[in-house]
Amino acid sequence: MPTTTLSTPIDTSRVSTYFSYLPVRIHKEIAAIDNATHDAIETCAPEGSKERKQALYRHTNPYGNPYALCHGECDIKKLEFFVKVVEMIWIDDDVTEELSYSLAQEEHDILRQGLDPRQDHNDNVGKTVGVKKQYLRDARDGMLALDPIGTPGVIQTLDRYLQEYDSSEQNFKTIEEYLPYRIPNAGYRVCCHFTRWAMDIHLTDEESESVREFEWTLGGVLALTNDYFSWRKEKLQSTDRIRNAVPVLMHQYGLSQEVARVLLKGFIVEEEEKAKNLRKKLEEGEMSPDMKRYVEALELYAGGNCYWSATCPRYNKPQEEE
Repeated sequence: MPTTTLSTPIDTSRVSTYFSYLPVRIHKEIAAIDNATHDAIETCAPEGSKERKQALYRHTNPYGNPYALCHGECDIKKLEFFVKVVEMIWIDDDVTEELSYSLAQEEHDILRQGLDPRQDHNDNVGKTVGVKKQYLRDARDGMLALDPIGTPGVIQTLDRYLQEYDSSEQNFKTIEEYLPYRIPNAGYRVCCHFTRWAMDIHLTDEESESVREFEWTLGGVLALTNDYFSWRKEKLQSTDRIRNAVPVLMHQYGLSQEVARVLLKGFIVEEEEKAKNLRKKLEEGEMSPDMKRYVEALELYAGGNCYWSATCPRYNKPQEEE
C-alpha cells in the first residue's frame, strides 16, 4: 500500500481480463488530470483530424484515465505537465507511425527542438509537427518554473526518448532481441523519470543501481502487456513497421497469432513473478523511504497499465474494425 494517500484502491476482480497480481489505484484528482489530457488533445490534434478522433476515443474508457490509473501518487501540479507532455507525444505517435521510417525520424528531430531553448527562434514545424513544438516549449518552461532543479534532468531524458523512439528499422527475430528495444521505445524510461520528478523521489547512485533490475523487469511487464492487449488494433494498422511481440513470437516459433498471444501472456506472468522475487530481495536490505515509494510507484505504474489496457476501447474495440 502506498505510503501517502493521493490515490484510492481499485478492485480488479471485476475485470476478468485483468491477469496481473499487481495492485491498481487511481488518483483522486481525476478532474484535473482529465483537463490536462483534453488540453493536449484540443491544442495538438486538429479538429476533425484522424489523430483527434483517435485521441478522444482513447479516453472513452469508463474504468479510468490512463494517467490517473498509472501515476496515482504523483503531485497533481507536476502530474498535469506530465500528462500534457505524454499525451502530446501519444498524439504525435499516432501520426508518425504511419509515416515512412525516414520521414518519421525527421519529424522527431524537429519536435525535439521544442526542448532546447537555443532552438526557440527556429520556426520549422515540419510536415506533421505543427503546434506540438510550441506546446512542448510551453510545457518545458512551465516545468522549469515549477522545479528549476529537477526539471533539466527530465528534459534530458525526454530528449533522449524522442531521439531514440522508433529508431530501428530492424525486423526483430526473437523476443530476446526485441525486448531491450521495446522497453525504452514504450516510453518507460521517460515515465519512470517523470514519476520520480512528480513524486519528489531522490535516489542515491547506490539505490539507483540496486533497483535497476527490478525497474527494468517491470518495464518488460509493462511493454509486453501493452503488446498483448494492443495487438488487435496494431495488426490492422497501415505502417511499414509493426512493433509488437506477437508477430515476433509468431516468427520465432512458427506460431499462429492466437497461440503466440497465449505464449506472450505466459511470458508476462513469468516476468511478473521475477519482479515479485526481486522486490523481496530488495526488502531484505534496508530501504530508504524514497526507495520504498519508488518501488511502490513502479508497481502501480505497471498494474495501472495492465488494468487500463484490459478495459480500454482503444485496444478491445479498435476503431480500425469499424
